[in-house]
Amino acid sequence: MFSAVSLKSLGGVLVMALLSGIWWHGYTQGAGRSTERCSVKISQLRETFAIQEKQRAEQTAQTLQALQQRFERQVAVAHTSERNYLARVARINAENRQLKRQIDDVTQRWQDEKGQPHAVSCVFTRGFVQHYNAALGVSDVNDSGAAAAPGGAGNTPRPTASAGEPLRPSPVTQRDILANITDNGQQCQVWRAQVNGLLDYIEGLTP
Repeated sequence: MFSAVSLKSLGGVLVMALLSGIWWHGYTQGAGRSTERCSVKISQLRETFAIQEKQRAEQTAQTLQALQQRFERQVAVAHTSERNYLARVARINAENRQLKRQIDDVTQRWQDEKGQPHAVSCVFTRGFVQHYNAALGVSDVNDSGAAAAPGGAGNTPRPTASAGEPLRPSPVTQRDILANITDNGQQCQVWRAQVNGLLDYIEGLTP
């Protein structure tokens, strides 16, 4: 027969064992659930990170593609503007050469009302030529009364001008004046072509 002390001891052991089992069961269940929740959370974080990385990569790719398309459009517009500008300049130069070939035809002779040809005897005073040069912003350092024509015809040193010097004839001819205007017109057209080419380029960049 067991004594009362033995029964109490056995009961205490059983209670401790029961409590230990309950604690262990609760611990293992809780740890398992916690581990499972952590795994789910980590998986969700990884999935979210992967989605964000994919979105960032797609945005970066789209940005790079847009920049590349913009660059290619700028290059194409620049090439087109350059071709158009060079074509305009070539046409201007060709027209200038044609006009220069015609200068002699319109400066050597003139016809009266009866159709009779006469030699041109057009006189440009030194004052006229100086005024012409001043209008073009060309300084006549030698006070020679020479037109600002290619080659500077008549641009030679002279003594100090007298009071009536501006009315004296200059060595400049009608041909010199027309040749100068022809070259000035050519340069103006080239500048206009440059400005128009720049405007075309800027307009071509507009989406």
